[in-house]
Amino acid sequence: AIDNPQLEWLRCTLKEAKKNNEKVIILSHQPIIPESSGDVCLMWNYNDVLDILREYKDIVAAAFAGHAHKGGYRRDKESGIHFRVFEAVLESKDPVKTYAFVDYHHDRLVIRGCGDCE
Repeated sequence: AIDNPQLEWLRCTLKEAKKNNEKVIILSHQPIIPESSGDVCLMWNYNDVLDILREYKDIVAAAFAGHAHKGGYRRDKESGIHFRVFEAVLESKDPVKTYAFVDYHHDRLVIRGCGDCE
């Protein structure tokens, strides 16, 4: 779970980024949105985090997470934010090496996955 001081930090950081006309990518260990992974893997208070991200949907480009080793994806219908859970390298059998690159362009993100990360 994300505690209240962290939630306030997130809100203040996003507010500052919006003021500075910046785009933001959220990185978290646990997935934030249902159906991007199994429910057991989600942050306990994902709704609190989602409420904040939706408030700043115009600057949040995407949210990336791990924890759910098989990976997953969901686009939030309410905000349009992309939520991607990356596959874990430890789930790949040798000689497969699993990893990804995220290329940031001014108008899009491109994920280039290798191994079991497609």
